[in-house]
Amino acid sequence: MLSPMNYPVPMTPTPDAPENLDLYPTAPSNDALGAVPVIDLGPLLAGDEAGLDEIADAVGRACREWGFFQVVNHGVSAQTVDAAWTATREFFARPRTEKERWLRTRENPWGYYNNELTKNRRDRKEVFDFTTDGEDPIYEMENRWPGSPPGFREALAGYRDAVTALGLRLLRAFSVGLGLSPDHFGPLFDTSHTGFVRLNYYPVADPLADSDVVHQPEAELGVHHHTDAGALTVLAQDAVGGLQVFRAGQWHDVHPVEGAFVINTGDMMQVWSNDLYQAAVHRVLAMKGTDRYSIPFFFNPAAGAVVEPLPGAVSSERPPRYRPIPWSDFRYKRTDGDYADYGPEVQISQYRI
Repeated sequence: MLSPMNYPVPMTPTPDAPENLDLYPTAPSNDALGAVPVIDLGPLLAGDEAGLDEIADAVGRACREWGFFQVVNHGVSAQTVDAAWTATREFFARPRTEKERWLRTRENPWGYYNNELTKNRRDRKEVFDFTTDGEDPIYEMENRWPGSPPGFREALAGYRDAVTALGLRLLRAFSVGLGLSPDHFGPLFDTSHTGFVRLNYYPVADPLADSDVVHQPEAELGVHHHTDAGALTVLAQDAVGGLQVFRAGQWHDVHPVEGAFVINTGDMMQVWSNDLYQAAVHRVLAMKGTDRYSIPFFFNPAAGAVVEPLPGAVSSERPPRYRPIPWSDFRYKRTDGDYADYGPEVQISQYRI
């Protein structure tokens, strides 16, 4: 396996760059070189150490070149995923007044929201967020579970636990790809992570078009371009499509692959890797003819984690590029920026040396 110090780093505009990335073109759908990699995780599930090295190489390459890849043979059962899809669709089909009973607040981010901002611009979507059981260590709040539809909590808690296990397996590949032991990231995630699941609903119609809720008038995209704050994201997307990743001056469609999860690198992994792994800039288009659903799991480190470039990613030729980032503080500021316009959304560029 190559040393991570020998890997080239792609030049990708940061999400807070002054240029308007939304004006860049979309790559042709038949662009063979523009396909997000698909990685078979079978050997990783089987505990094959040689297979782990092979998968780590593929994951590392995808993180350097794309910040995005898809995984198949990932070990999450179809029944678990199907139950989560059913619960998601049934919840968002409820009347708005019923869903708003579970409306999130600035103090408690868990629950329903239909007025979210990304980089201070309103998205055309509805969401429902939940985290691990009990009081979370950052906001000191508990999940807010609606009593209906029936089985909602059970189906989604089972899904959360399954994708958490997948995230832990993926972290082994991320670690090895950076020249670390497979278990390097485990203590920061295994029993103490601050990850959460989000149910996304992207309706064709603006969910606030006829609402008296105070909101920005524009919602021209499902989600505006951004990077994810944490370590990595595990995403289930339906067959509708609309997710795009920015690479080499173009937006590339992340085409749905049946039974696959989309994985992308987050800000904290970019910092740990000292820019070897890229936090992918991505967006979701506004829906035009068909509603879309997706279920991301944002896998985040422990509340007390202080994230900085790892020793293996630093050398005299490649000094640290970031100051230490207290994860809880970073996450709290990012959540604030999502909830309302409380100033510029925090970015890792603000910690760059």
